[in-house]
Amino acid sequence: MILSIILILIIIGALLFAAHTFVIQRSWRQCAESGNFTTVKNEPFPGALCLSAIVQSCIGESYYAARIMESVFGRRFDEWNSMTKSVSDAKGLNRDLLIENLISIIKKQNDDFKLKYIPLIFKTLTAAEFMWNEKTQGARPTEYLKNLLNYSVKTDDKTDAYRILGLEPGASEEKIRKAHRRLAARYHPDRNTETGKLDMFLKIQTAYELLTD
Repeated sequence: MILSIILILIIIGALLFAAHTFVIQRSWRQCAESGNFTTVKNEPFPGALCLSAIVQSCIGESYYAARIMESVFGRRFDEWNSMTKSVSDAKGLNRDLLIENLISIIKKQNDDFKLKYIPLIFKTLTAAEFMWNEKTQGARPTEYLKNLLNYSVKTDDKTDAYRILGLEPGASEEKIRKAHRRLAARYHPDRNTETGKLDMFLKIQTAYELLTD
């Protein structure tokens, strides 16, 4: 009897959590669609949802966008995946508008926030821009962002390659190989024929070769 009650309470708790998560994800999607991030709740830091939407617009794949966010900011992968999946379902994402929204959010924060998060934001975006093609993708988000913020940023392909594999710079060769195996299996052309996922596979291979050459 007691075990049955406990089981019922666990199921009710799981259902309530799922319902709560659904409501939050729906609100995130609506914020991204409307371009209004003033009412965002439950994000890790101010601008996190907006930044996730920008990374998603660059990468075009929510799982991969979440890996990049995790490699820079930490926290659990499933938290970022929930956020990037929400914005991936949003319709009509406008990258320039998202960047302008991110600028607005940053400017409202105090100096301590700016000192800590602006470098991390650029690390995230330069990783998302790995193998960027301006002919097909337009101007880099970091170019627009640094001009609006009057910020100077240096890029490093090897650092971005680590991020592409979802790793922190300087990760061991064993971790590099493990991450490569996991991601290559997920995006291998034999399993995926979608253009976006084929592009991801090429990025994964290029990042791996750059780090193990």
